[in-house]
Amino acid sequence: MSNKEDEKALKLLEKVVYKAQESLEKNSTFQPFLMLLSDTGKIETYENEIEDNTKSYALLEEKAINRIKKNDIDIMILAVDTEIPENFVENISSGIRIHLEEKSQINKPIGARFLYVPYELCQTTRNERFVKLHMPIPVGLPAEYIKSSE
Repeated sequence: MSNKEDEKALKLLEKVVYKAQESLEKNSTFQPFLMLLSDTGKIETYENEIEDNTKSYALLEEKAINRIKKNDIDIMILAVDTEIPENFVENISSGIRIHLEEKSQINKPIGARFLYVPYELCQTTRNERFVKLHMPIPVGLPAEYIKSSE
């Protein structure tokens, strides 16, 4: 992957993490959301009001599949508030799970990643909430959405 591709993915990842962090600070949780970067550089964000995270995530997956069929998506990120599997983390179980897929990785057997970003909800003495983020935990996996049509 070129530096340019890395840079695009990192910028989108940063937007996703900040969006999740802002929602966590405001609501103590966040609804799943989908962020796409088109080939033209346009960022599209999709959310819904479904309270059940599993159903909400499934609807976003469907949206991702339908958008990716147009063949103009460069990067796809699905984000959800989750419990991090215990084999990946010891002390902090709350995490932002980011499912990242990139067109530049389309021909690689491990073309996607989960990034678990552990977080802690903290409060100041004035009852203001803030989120302490920890080092992301990357997990490689085969691409599910942006993949070769062969």
